[in-house]
Amino acid sequence: MIGVAAKMLLHSKVRSISTLLGIAVAFVLSAAQIGLMVSWCNTVSAIVRHADVDVWVMAEQTPAFDYGTPIPEGRLYQVRSVPGVAWAETLFMTWMFLRQPDGSRTIVELVGVDDGLAGGPWSMAENDASVLLEPDAIIVDRLYARQLGVSQIGDEVEMSDRRAIVRGFSEGVRTITAAPFVFTSIQSALEYDPRYRDDEITYVIARCEAGTSPEQLRDAIALAVPSVQVLTTQEFVERTLSYWLFDTGLGLTVIATAILGLVVGTVIISQALYAITNDHLPNYATLLAVGFGRWQLIAVVMVQAALLGIIGIAIGSTVFGRLSLISQATPIPIEMTPLVFGGIVLIFLACCLAASFLSLRSIFRIDPVAVFHN
Repeated sequence: MIGVAAKMLLHSKVRSISTLLGIAVAFVLSAAQIGLMVSWCNTVSAIVRHADVDVWVMAEQTPAFDYGTPIPEGRLYQVRSVPGVAWAETLFMTWMFLRQPDGSRTIVELVGVDDGLAGGPWSMAENDASVLLEPDAIIVDRLYARQLGVSQIGDEVEMSDRRAIVRGFSEGVRTITAAPFVFTSIQSALEYDPRYRDDEITYVIARCEAGTSPEQLRDAIALAVPSVQVLTTQEFVERTLSYWLFDTGLGLTVIATAILGLVVGTVIISQALYAITNDHLPNYATLLAVGFGRWQLIAVVMVQAALLGIIGIAIGSTVFGRLSLISQATPIPIEMTPLVFGGIVLIFLACCLAASFLSLRSIFRIDPVAVFHN
C-alpha cells in the first residue's frame, strides 16, 4: 500500500510538490508562533526563575514581577524571624526613565539587588554581577546597549539626574516590553527612584531550610507577616505568565495564529488529496476489480496523507530550525522545547490524517463497472 500510495503521489508531481510546500509553510507558521510563545514565557518569567529562591513576599494583588509595588523594608526582618527560613533578602523593581549621553530618554525596568545578588543578571558578557555593589554601578544587556546609548564599560547615563556608570554587560537578559532591564544595587535604586522611601522595597525573597518545602514556608510566612501576599516561585511564575499571556491578550493572539496555521495546513492537504484521489479514480477502480478491498484503498489514501505530512513537516522543521538560529541574536528569539515540538508534530500529523476524510467519500462512491464503461 505504501508503494501504491507513493506512485500515485509521484504521478502528480506538481500537485504533490505544491502540497508539500503548503504544508511546510503552514508548519513553519504554527511552529514559529508557538516558539515565540515559548520564548515569551521564558522571558517574562526569567528573573523569577533565575533568582534561585523558594518564596516571594510582595504587595497584595501584584499581577506580575514587572508590576511590583512598595512594601515596608521591615517585612524583611519579619520574614527572617519565621521558622523554616534559611536566608532572606530584598529585591527592588520599578519603571523609570534613563537619560542617554545625547540627552534622549528611554524607559527602563530598574532592578535593584541586595548583597546576595539574587534576582540579578544570570549570564554575563563582560565583567560579573558583583560589580553591582559598587557605587553608581549598573549592568545592561548587550542586546539593548545601542538602544540605551552605551557601548562600553565606563559609559555614563543618568536616572533622576543622578549618574549611573555601566560596569558590565549581561547576555541574553531579554524583556518583552519596550523597556530593557537595568540592574543596580538596592541602595543605588532607591537613590534613582525618589518615589520610594528609604524604608521601602518591592519584594522579600527567601529560601527554605532543609526539610521545609516552599509550600510550608509560604504558609508560615503568610501567617506571620501581615498585609502581604506570599507565593512560591512556581506560583509567581504562573501568575506572571497568566498576566502577560492572557490578561494582556498576548497569548490569545499567538494561540489564534498557531491554530490558523493548522487550519491552513489541513485545508491545503485536504484539497490536494481530494484532487489526487479524483485524478486516480480509474486506478482505484482497477484495484477494486483485481481484488483490493475498499478499506485497503482507504489505507492508501491515509498513507498518502501521512507521507505528505511527514515530508512537509520535515521540510518545515528544517526551515524552522534555521529561523530559530537566526532569531537568537534578536530581542525576541524563537525558542522551543523537545516536548512542545513533539506535540506540534503530532498535532500536525493528526490534522493531515483528518484532511484525508474528504477524499474517502470518493473511494466509497467508486463503481468499478461504471468507471470501465466510461
